[in-house]
Amino acid sequence: MARKKTTPTFWGYRRPEGPPGGRNHLAIVSGMDNSNPIVRRIGGLVRDATPVNTSFGRALMGEDEAQHWRVMGHTAAHPNVGAVIIVSLEPKSANAIAEVAGRTSPWMPIEAVNIQEIGGTLSTTSHVVELATKLSAHLASAKRVRCELGELTIGAECGGSDTTSGVISNPVTGMVADRVVEAGGSVIFSETLEIVGAEHLLARRAADRKTARRIIDSARRAVDYAESIGVDFIGSNPAPDNIRGGLSSIEEKSLGAIKKAGSHPIVEVVGVGERPSKKGTIFADAPCAGVENISSLASSGAQAIVFSTGIGNPIGHPISPTIKVTGNPRTARTMAENIDVDISGVMEGTMRIDEARDLLEKELIDVMSGKLTTSELLGETELTVSRAALSL
Repeated sequence: MARKKTTPTFWGYRRPEGPPGGRNHLAIVSGMDNSNPIVRRIGGLVRDATPVNTSFGRALMGEDEAQHWRVMGHTAAHPNVGAVIIVSLEPKSANAIAEVAGRTSPWMPIEAVNIQEIGGTLSTTSHVVELATKLSAHLASAKRVRCELGELTIGAECGGSDTTSGVISNPVTGMVADRVVEAGGSVIFSETLEIVGAEHLLARRAADRKTARRIIDSARRAVDYAESIGVDFIGSNPAPDNIRGGLSSIEEKSLGAIKKAGSHPIVEVVGVGERPSKKGTIFADAPCAGVENISSLASSGAQAIVFSTGIGNPIGHPISPTIKVTGNPRTARTMAENIDVDISGVMEGTMRIDEARDLLEKELIDVMSGKLTTSELLGETELTVSRAALSL
């Protein structure tokens, strides 16, 4: 009789409320681009501080302003964060981000600091370093405990796609996503551009008509917007590096891209940086550019991101560890310092697809238990918030 496979566990940080973290960051979060230099400086002065910089943040209006505060607030309140200091130029933005973070993680120590009231660069730096030192001492007492796979939400991203993405690394990502969902957890996949031509297949997987309609509408809205500004949406994709990697059309690219979402019903559609209200497979209507997308996935609560790449992409997220997996033998060789999981043996016939799945699942467990990803080790991390309109 075959032995039943046990569901793996990881060693994470239990929170008073909500899901556990795989990290216990003291996050120093910038509220807008002009507070980035101070945040970077503090990251260099306080050993355990993790700087989280952003783009824009000033002179935003309407949905852009709301989206900026939502993404930054949900990033500040991430399960991988144990305490946060928000630094911004003026009190409105610092307090708005702190309010979102406080509603999301009411247990978390949150400090909001604005440069104008404290009195300039050196005074603000000194004040935040003092706060950070105290919070760092508080976090040092936290211990890792055993956590269940079903407590995870993972993000699924693909970038630098090529032929191997659709047949190896994306399907393997989807297989691991299925295991997380089957254990009671969630996977969030996105990149609206890369469902065009395959949206009808995803709609068939929707748990209800409303979700199916939102999937179709998301794809249609992206195409309509491109056409409204004179861009041949279908003709401009795949990107040049995708074409070099062997992809011939947006439909081919999309058919491969959706493999990373696994096979379970899609239970919900969320916007950029929105937190899901359900568990299971979730589609986020978010841009496909790597930094924008992982920023959205992390702020939606993904404790780790599996980043499938064919041609290669070094970027990761400062708060949500980003696991790079490739099925391309050349990329595994030439970008080895940026790859966490090499499953190119599937392409070369030396590894079975189920072995690749198990290898990626083990890496996910190890990373959530404290193993650093290549992007964390190299400092190749970035965050940016998507824009919808002009700054005024």
